[in-house]
Order: sequence, then structure tokens, then C-alpha cells
Amino acid sequence: MNKRIKLNAKEKGVLLFEGIGTFLLFQIINAIIIGSLGKNNFVLNLQNNWSLLTNKLWAIIVVLIMEIALTAAIVLSTFHKMELEQIKQILHKAAIDDQTKQVQTKVNPSLQGIIESFNLLILNMDQHAEEQRQSEKSKDELISNVSHDIRTPLTSVIGYLGLIEGKNFNDLNQILKYTHIAYKKSLEMQNLVNSLFEFANVQHATSRLKMTKFDMAQMLDQLSADFELEANKRGMEIIVNSTPDKIMMQGDTEKLGRVFNNLIMNALKYGKGATHIWLNAEQKEQEVVVTVANNGQPIPKDSLKHVFDRFYRVEDSRSKKTGGTGLGLAIAQSMVQLHGGTIAVTSDKEKTAFVSHFPISKSKD
Repeated sequence: MNKRIKLNAKEKGVLLFEGIGTFLLFQIINAIIIGSLGKNNFVLNLQNNWSLLTNKLWAIIVVLIMEIALTAAIVLSTFHKMELEQIKQILHKAAIDDQTKQVQTKVNPSLQGIIESFNLLILNMDQHAEEQRQSEKSKDELISNVSHDIRTPLTSVIGYLGLIEGKNFNDLNQILKYTHIAYKKSLEMQNLVNSLFEFANVQHATSRLKMTKFDMAQMLDQLSADFELEANKRGMEIIVNSTPDKIMMQGDTEKLGRVFNNLIMNALKYGKGATHIWLNAEQKEQEVVVTVANNGQPIPKDSLKHVFDRFYRVEDSRSKKTGGTGLGLAIAQSMVQLHGGTIAVTSDKEKTAFVSHFPISKSKD
């Protein structure tokens, strides 16, 4: 709650002295004016003119009211100067002490704007500082995660190549085995670096979209055909539904293809026990809703709010086994947002669904 500025005893005394002094000064001026009117001396003129004025009591009352009003205005002006001086002291102290707390003080409307502007400045500084802290934390986490994910396969590469370098092998087959493992681990590192580059690219402020008009239903049909063989190997069937049959919209087909590629790969790799993957597109009045769903093992509730976080894995060991970098869904989310859309996930015993909302026409340079 905002508190009014309190005056100390000295300041209250100054206001009281100024009020009484100003009012008495007006009375002295009144006496001088009244005593100056007439041909007699000052005292006689004062007596004669005062006698005349007592017959016009309303005039005396009007003059007194005006004088009281002027006295009040002068005292109030001095009070506002005192408020301004206290505000200066408060802001000066806040600057010296490097305080980031808002000033909870209520003053007259003409000065309240200064307090509100200062508080707005503090709020913006706090938000900027928090953003910087989050940015630093995010960078630290990124470095930690990248270092961890690269160190593991790199250790294997160095280890197996070290065996070959030290001639710790029996025959050519063993050499081929070691080089094959080192090659696979190198591909893991390459995959991670490529994913990092792609994620950084879509996160960059200057990232641009190559907008073209395309048919979303046709894109989903093409993706279904691309992943049909892999789905069959895993005992899954990909089903495409589109309402209407043709959905024309604006978008960067390369980036959108990457979004749905990541979502489908996610369903194939981690949809344990799934028999179907559904690719559904529905055109509404102002948007196109695209859903990639599977009927596999549900995502734990505690993990749902983290699935779009960088390097987050619902099951760490399983993700590493399947070659996941933990960046696929983060990249998908960034690309959807780049199109002015949103993406969310729901998961229960029946179905896990990633639902994306896209504006029908979105142009973003």
C-alpha cells in the first residue's frame, strides 16, 4: 500500500509559520491600504474607513476568504516543494544504494507521475535482470549438456582408436570392429552438432521464413509415404486424415517439413507399443490445426511440461540408445513459433498427441 510522505517537526513548523505569517502580512497590507485612503492622517483615515467598512460586512468576508485561499495556496505550494525534495532524496538514496525496490509513496498527482515512472524503470530493470539471469542459466545448462553429450561418444572414439594406435588387436576383423564403433560414435557427435546448429539458427532473431503457398494435406501424405517403410518395420501404420481434402496455407515448407519429421520420428522411436500413428489436419476459420498422435506408451505427467525443453529426455537411456539428441521437439516448437503458431502435447493411456496451430496466412520476414 502506498504511504503518504510524512513531514518532520521542523517542516511542520515551517508550514505553520508561513501560513500565519502570510495571513498576518495580508492584514498589514489591508491596514496600509485602508489608512492611505482619505485626506486625514493615517490613524484617522484608518478609523474612518474602518467604520465605513463595518457597514459592508460582506466585503470584509469576501476579502478574508480570498486572503485565506491565497494563504492556503502559498502553504500548499511550499508543501509540494517539500514533497519534491523528499522524492529527490528517496531517488538519490535508491541510486546510491543500488536499490531495485519500487518506491511505495503517495504524493500529489503532479508529482505522482515521477514516482510511477521510477517504479516502471525499476520494474523494467528487474525484468531485464531476470532475463539476463535466465539467459546465463540457459547458457550454462547448454554448455553442460553439450559437453556431456559430446564427451560420452568422444571418449569411445578416442578409446577404440587408442586400441588401434597401441596395436591392441588380434586381427583385421577386430580392427574393423573398433573402427565401426568409432564411426558410429562420430555420427552421434555429428548428429548432435547438426541439431545444435539447426536449433541456434531458428532461435536467432534474424531467422527468416521462405513463405510459399502449399497444400498441408499433400505434405502430410508425402511424409506418410516417406516414413511408411520405417513404420512397417516397427509394426506401425501411419494414417492421414484431412478436413477438407485440400488445405491451402502459407508457410516455409522446408521448416514445416522438419517440424513434422521430428514429431513423426519421435512417435516412431518413443511410442513404445504403438500400432498406429495419426497425421490429422483440420482447417478452421482462421487457423489450421495439425495433430501428430500415436497410441503408444503415454508420457509421464511430470514430464509433459518439459518435453519441449532443450536436451530433455523422458527416458534418458532409451533416448541415447535410439540416437536422440534431446533437441528435436525444441526445434519443432521454435519452427512452429516462427510461423506465428503454437504447439502443445497431451498424453493419456489412449493416445499421445502433439497439436500444432498455424494461422492460415502468416508472413514473417
